[in-house]
Formats: sequence, structure tokens, C-alpha cells
Amino acid sequence: MNLLTDPVFRVRTPEGTNGASLPELLALLGEDRVESLPGLQRHQEDAFHIFCCYLAGAVLVRQGETIPRQNANFWREGIRALTRQEGCEDDSAWMLVVDDPTKPAFMQPPVSDRTSFEQHYKLTATTPDALDVLITARNHDVKAKRARHADLDAWCYALISLNGTVGYSGRTNYGVARMNSGSGSRPRIGWLPTLRTGSQFIRDVSVLVCDRDRLLQLSHSYDSNGKVLLWTRPWDGKRGHALKSLDPFFIEVARRIRFYSGEDGVKAFASGSAVGFIAADEQKGNLGDLWIPITQKTNGALTVPKSGLTPELLRNLIFGEGYTPAAMQRVDHSTAGGWFSASVLVGGNCTTDGFHSAVLRVPEKPKLALFGGGPARDRLAKLSKKGIDTAAEIQYKALRPALFSLLEGGPDNLNDKNKHVKGWTEDAIKPFTQEWNPRYFNWLWSTVEILNDDEAIRPWFKELRRLAQDTLDRAAERAPQRHGRSYRAKTKAQGIFIGSLKKNFPQFMEVTHDKL
Repeated sequence: MNLLTDPVFRVRTPEGTNGASLPELLALLGEDRVESLPGLQRHQEDAFHIFCCYLAGAVLVRQGETIPRQNANFWREGIRALTRQEGCEDDSAWMLVVDDPTKPAFMQPPVSDRTSFEQHYKLTATTPDALDVLITARNHDVKAKRARHADLDAWCYALISLNGTVGYSGRTNYGVARMNSGSGSRPRIGWLPTLRTGSQFIRDVSVLVCDRDRLLQLSHSYDSNGKVLLWTRPWDGKRGHALKSLDPFFIEVARRIRFYSGEDGVKAFASGSAVGFIAADEQKGNLGDLWIPITQKTNGALTVPKSGLTPELLRNLIFGEGYTPAAMQRVDHSTAGGWFSASVLVGGNCTTDGFHSAVLRVPEKPKLALFGGGPARDRLAKLSKKGIDTAAEIQYKALRPALFSLLEGGPDNLNDKNKHVKGWTEDAIKPFTQEWNPRYFNWLWSTVEILNDDEAIRPWFKELRRLAQDTLDRAAERAPQRHGRSYRAKTKAQGIFIGSLKKNFPQFMEVTHDKL
């Protein structure tokens, strides 16, 4: 179970599915021959991608290379040289299971002595998914403890996912340093020239190597010969490592984990810590991670809220309103179009609130307007804000009051303080939001072809009005009926809806035939 020599990872290539060692996998990625990794779950992809990129970047700079396309022997010997520099003379740091707890294992720091291991490490997982998603709000991403007969790569992915994305989960269980507080999240935001795994690896490693000098000049002063593999030396959990001792491509370990392999398979043992592995609380996750935008108001790493990757948040990230874009958002001009990608496992207070992902196709003309700067970009930014505002106005000024009136039976004066009515209304309005969200960016890109701003907004207004009307009609069919007031409630609600649209959007209502 040596990641450097054994075919631990299942890899699907054009020739079929075979096993590959880690160096062989890096070589396949550099050649863009990876079709998929069958053992990798979607919520683990980002952590594994970033792990591979940081490892490849660290090896390249120490070998005096810049090109990610290298053969397996280059990667194997480069990783071994890096490991020796980190203080481990053999391959134990790349073994999934090492019986001697005083020696490093893959992403598993050694302990000072066996007695310490026996006293402080307790059984924490017998399946990789139980290790990976330690705390879930609703068991949302994977069914806990379902992988009873796990392949070895599943344990690797779970360990990388845990150490790359985990947040605070109770006293002695700290989260990764590359997030803004223990209840934050570690997003992956960037530009994708294609959707192929290998091309993303090639592009992102190239950006890492290109930006290395800038990272070395950050205020917290990384060390160009600092630590990358943070699991090669013992860690007693009593004090954190200083940032100035680390390489900017450091690969973090957030938890003290040790694997043991017996007759009934691999098991994971864990021990808590008094502090986080890295002493960087004051940085608020702003550690130069090239996939994380920075919130300008707090100068901390982006924390995605429980609501997830809403169109408004995505829009602000794309246009850099309130956020300093991540370096990985740098556009690739070698392709006609591309994709803006954002994904994150949203964290809460000792919970995870779901995995969120958005991949937005950006055609050639919108791409030129978006990344070319100047008046075209300014206009697109203005229209994007107007599109969000239009949806909000229709929801809160037209649809919401109409739904309140519907449930209250068409009163002369609305009582929007009624908790029961408010709860029903919030539930009834959800389809409107759910249906316009995925349509928003397709409309926005279409505005590049329309020179007049009002005419660019008009089709978006018509679509929003249709979706809102459908939402109101569906709500009317299932609303609790008040005896003798059903017709009045529906008529009054429709009147409020249309009246508000005429008041707030007169320029778009002049030639419509309103439903009364």
C-alpha cells in the first residue's frame, strides 16, 4: 500500500480502467489522459485536485521545472527527494498503513512513542466515508458507513478530503487553516478552459508555479524551502506550526489520524489536539490559497453561507464586487469560451450544510466582454446587477404580497406579521427562486448581443413574470380555502400581483394583456 509504487488509484483512461500509483496518476493528468477516477466522489474532487496541484507544484519548483507534463519516474523521484528534504528517508510517509505509530504514514503524523498512541488514539472509523464526513446536518452527501468493502483509494480520498476541507467539530477537533474560522468553508473558485480533469490540473499547476514568487512576498512570509508535507514530523497537538516555517504550497493535515490494518480491514484511529495544526487564526484563512477569493470587508477568506452559491453570490464573485478574485479565476485566452466554476462544502457550527457546485458556461462574446475590461465589462456588470434586482423586486413587491393576500382570503389590509401565513408564503415562493436561478446567467450572456439596456432587460422581465405567475397559480390551487372567500382571495391576489408589476415596471407592462 505504497502510493509511490503500488496501483492504489483506479483510473479510467481511453484504454480502459486500470490501477495507478500516485506518480503514474500525476503523469496521466499531465498528459490529459484521465477520463475519470471511479473511486472519487464529487464532494472529494476539489480537495484531491488541490492536493495533486500543490504536490506537483512543490516537486516542479524543487526540480527546476515548470511544465506539469512529466513522466511517472520524474514524479516518483521528485516526491522522494521532497520527502527526504522533509526529514523522512524512506517511503513510509507515502504508505497508507504503517504499523509503527512513531513513523509517518500518508497524511498521518507520527506520535512520540507507542505508549502515547495507545493512551490517546481511539477508534473513529471503520469505513472511509465515516472518516470523510465526520459531521453532517442531514446525512446529505453520502450515507454514513455504507462503504463496508472499500477500495484502498477510497481511504486515500477520505483522508485527503478530511485534511483539506474539515472545519471545527468540537473541542480538540480543529479545522484547516485555509478557511475563515472553524465554521467557515474552503471553496474552490476558478476558471476552467475545459471540463477535463487533466486540462484543469495542467492549467492550475501552471498558475501555481507562475504565482509562487508573489506568494513568497505575502505579509506572513512563507519560506521558499519551508515544509510542504506536514505529516512527516511528530505532532503532539499542543502547539501549532508557524506560517514562516512553511512553503506556500504546503499540504495541510488538520487532524491526528492513524490507520491500522487487521483481518477485518483498515480502521482509523484519532486523537484530538489542544490547538490547530497551523498557528494562523489572525489571518482569517487569507493564506494565499489561489482557489479562494478574499472578502474585502474583512480581508478574510470567502465563507459561503448556508444559502449556498446563489446567483447573487456567483455574480459578485465573477465581477469582483465585495471580493478580491482568486488567482485561479484568471481567464485562459487560448480558448474561445470556457467555464466559471465554484464549489464548496458549506460549513456550520459543528455541522456541514451541504455540498454546493456551479459550473457556468461562458461563450466567446460574453467572455470577451467579461474579461476584456472597459465599457463592455462595465455594462455587463450593470445589467447583471439589474437582473438580480428585478428578480428581487418581483418576488418581494409583487409575488410575496399576492401570496399573503391569497392565504388571508383577500383582506383590505394585509397582516404580514402572521407567523403561520408567513411560513406558508415562504414555502410557496420557493419554486419561483428555484426556477429563475438556473436561467439567470444564460439571460445575462445573451445581453451582449442587445445594445439597448431596456431591451436587454425585457426578456428577463417576461421570463420572471411568467415564473412568478406560475408560482402564484400553483399556490392558489393548494392554498387552504376560507369558506365563501376563495374567489375573492384569488382575484385580490392577482390584482395585487399585476398592480405591483405595473407600478414598478411600467416600461415593460405597456403592451401586455394582463390576466385579471
